[in-house]
Amino acid sequence: MTYHVRLSQFEGPLDLLLHLIFRDKINIYDIPISHITREYLAYIEIMQELQLEVAGEFFVMAATLMRIKAQMLLPRQASEEEEEDPRDELVRNLLEYKKFKEVAQHLAEREDDRRKVFTRPPLKLESESAEVPALEVTLFDLVGAFRKVLDDLKKQVSYRIDRESVTIEEKIGLIRRRVEDRSEVLFSELFDTGMGKMDVIVTFLAILELIRLGEIVARQMSIGTDIWLYRPGNTAYIQANRMKRSETNKEDAREERR
Repeated sequence: MTYHVRLSQFEGPLDLLLHLIFRDKINIYDIPISHITREYLAYIEIMQELQLEVAGEFFVMAATLMRIKAQMLLPRQASEEEEEDPRDELVRNLLEYKKFKEVAQHLAEREDDRRKVFTRPPLKLESESAEVPALEVTLFDLVGAFRKVLDDLKKQVSYRIDRESVTIEEKIGLIRRRVEDRSEVLFSELFDTGMGKMDVIVTFLAILELIRLGEIVARQMSIGTDIWLYRPGNTAYIQANRMKRSETNKEDAREERR
């Protein structure tokens, strides 16, 4: 089975490299090639393990990274000190891609603003409520969160129990009901302790499918934190809940100080 997925902001290998650079706060002009190659290959491996469709350009970039890494490991002679850094071409490509991507995003925002000027008033006034101050989540963020789940799974000592396998359609129904019951669910909460590897993979693919269908939205409060999953249009309710939880936490902290 090959699962076809294409989320907004998920394009190609340069997007993945920019995601890793941004996530790890790397200086784009001085990329630690060993680190970035290791992380890049780890993402490719996990996507293959999930049987996601990985385009050939991802493997071309992997070969490019390994070639650059090999060149940097070779000893350089005095006469070669002025030669171009093996990473320079990659840096130029990343900067150019980043520039065009930012321009495209800016134009999309302008188009959205322009559309708001001439469209009719929204039917639901509650949609005017303040948006939840959260970060957009890309496929790479989801894969990274899934990678953590797999790492935790490997640390667990478990016994194999044969049971009837769950299909993606059945898992979609389970997740859909859970989100409807609780309005918002943490990504990690959908992976119960003792889950088998196949069950974990099916759960992740079900989450991707629900996001693709627009039935749930994925957001992070900050980079590297757990991912919130909730239904579109629930931002006002979720904002109120989070403010309430925040006030409760502050009150508990004040009680502890006393």
